[in-house]
Amino acid sequence: NECFAQIRQLLSFIPANNLDDPPHSETKDDVNRKDSELRAIVPTNSKMPYDVRDVIRRVVDNGNFFEVMPLYSQNMVIGFARLADQSIGIIANQPNALAGCLDINASDKAARFILDCNQTRVPLVFLQDVSGFMVGKDAEQSGIIRSGAKLVNALSNTTVPKLTVITGGSYGAGNYAMCGKAFDPRFIFAWPNARYAVM
Repeated sequence: NECFAQIRQLLSFIPANNLDDPPHSETKDDVNRKDSELRAIVPTNSKMPYDVRDVIRRVVDNGNFFEVMPLYSQNMVIGFARLADQSIGIIANQPNALAGCLDINASDKAARFILDCNQTRVPLVFLQDVSGFMVGKDAEQSGIIRSGAKLVNALSNTTVPKLTVITGGSYGAGNYAMCGKAFDPRFIFAWPNARYAVM
């Protein structure tokens, strides 16, 4: 049934233990393929939302993205996929929900996933479109600083390879917490209309 199929799919991305490398799977997806529609998915107008899952499915092998916790904190998208047959973990801001802003739940969700991927030696890919952390009295009283620190701590303790793609805006502490230059990712790529700035 469907539950067992999802468990099998999840296990196909992670190794049997933390000493093994993540499993490879021959997807036969051309690593040199081009997708001209990718530029149209991310709007040039920063006020227009888009679904980051559309970007993910067009980039990963065979469009196969296994999303984890899709109903919780929908402004953060996490899950497993493959690039060139290699398992990867994806952490992406979702512009369709809260404009991809990092709130308490999104920070906790991403931090937990980063730790899980690091423990299973799964490389990480970050898709940034983030204006920063949620601000205001309510956010501060609820513990946004603690949750933000948890995310930054998880990221700073990773030993797996990291790659960052700026698909939209990337500002201030949001850039920092979503694996900006300070965390020395192997590569940082930017969409043609990406925006990048300190606050």
